[in-house]
Amino acid sequence: MKNEKRKTGIEPKVFFPPLIIVGILCWLTVRDLDAANVVINAVFSYVTNVWGWAFEWYMVVMLFGWFWLVFGPYAKKRLGNEPPEFSTASWIFMMFASCTSAAVLFWGSIEIYYYISTPPFGLEPNSTGAKELGLAYSLFHWGPLPWATYSFLSVAFAYFFFVRKMEVIRPSSTLVPLVGEKHAKGLFGTIVDNFYLVALIFAMGTSLGLATPLVTECMQWLFGIPHTLQLDAIIITCWIILNAICVACGLQKGVRIASDVRSYLSFLMLGWVFIVS
Repeated sequence: MKNEKRKTGIEPKVFFPPLIIVGILCWLTVRDLDAANVVINAVFSYVTNVWGWAFEWYMVVMLFGWFWLVFGPYAKKRLGNEPPEFSTASWIFMMFASCTSAAVLFWGSIEIYYYISTPPFGLEPNSTGAKELGLAYSLFHWGPLPWATYSFLSVAFAYFFFVRKMEVIRPSSTLVPLVGEKHAKGLFGTIVDNFYLVALIFAMGTSLGLATPLVTECMQWLFGIPHTLQLDAIIITCWIILNAICVACGLQKGVRIASDVRSYLSFLMLGWVFIVS
């Protein structure tokens, strides 16, 4: 595959379809919140009840793929010849900061109790079986399985970025060995890129949706500031500006410093909880 040249400007077939899709869905949601809530719950129920098995098998396959990468024939292969740009600790901090969000703060602390109080499979709430299931399911979400999916798929991007020198990080480009360059750069690749961008935007929206109520409730409890829609908007705006500044400053000055500060604060908080409690 030839090295892709850096393209400037906006590529319409990749930029506008996700923008239109997200815009229409947001407009429909704001237009009728009750109807949107019904549709979203119905879709969520269908996906989790009908295709939940596929999701779990996907996680298992990713876990075995991760083991294959770590202990298989390519375990000692190095992507690129350059020395590491950052220290091992900084890389770990950046990966942890990039792959976790408010979900780990929200669900990581209460998910066990959620399954204990409302267990699936007909188990009695607050029973021993419900407690065992709650611990097992929490490890499914916050144990090694999610990290296996991140690391396994990130190797594909890393290979094309560091070895093939792909300057435009695009999911469709990583599919060239599987579907060929013609399909990867054609309609199929465009559809993959569009789905990727839509999913990425929705994932960011989910993180903001989970984090904003947590921060506003903390501010109300600590400083007595009322939890209003205006406060939510201010917090979301501040987050967007802060993340934009970190990205604009680059990996060295922005993302690395922010990740290191966040990780050190996390260790400080863990130490404080351990000592005080």
